[in-house]
Amino acid sequence: MKNLTAPRWWLMIARGILYILIGATMFVFATTYSAQAGQLIGAMAILAGILQLLFAYSNRLDKNNIWGVLHGITDIGFGIAIVLFSKGTIGGFVDMLGFWAMMYAFLQAVQAMYGFMGARGVRGAAGISGSSFVHFASVLAAGGLTFTLLLLPAGFTDSMGFIGVFPIILGILIIVLTTQMRTQATSVL
Repeated sequence: MKNLTAPRWWLMIARGILYILIGATMFVFATTYSAQAGQLIGAMAILAGILQLLFAYSNRLDKNNIWGVLHGITDIGFGIAIVLFSKGTIGGFVDMLGFWAMMYAFLQAVQAMYGFMGARGVRGAAGISGSSFVHFASVLAAGGLTFTLLLLPAGFTDSMGFIGVFPIILGILIIVLTTQMRTQATSVL
């Protein structure tokens, strides 16, 4: 019989894939950003947020789903903001992307801190889990995106494809973290 309380891991894998597609779309529209590109990226971000919320709801293994809910809300908010406020201008897109990256980095940093504190009591000071490193890498990637956007180079539209690397890295990290969480959950059950 199928376990109805088990998290729906495929939702997070799909979210990671959407992040990778967001980055790839940024490469495609690196020099020709338009309202349609913003709508496409925004729609993917909204869908990624919905998938995150559905996963948070299905994840009964984690008693504190607030981080998943906050990540879902952030993705949905970012997607809506891109669709509504970018209007095909690179400046509007960069503003929304920078704000989203700051929120993502903040949420990952706090989530990693609480995860590390919880793991420390269970495993001792020397037992840092692999997921702590993935959270840390996510903080670095989102922080790197924020830092890059704060120091806009003169020919920014020429480097727009470079910024697409960050969502791709975040998507890969989401998939890696999901795989680790799934492995940990099956070993506990």
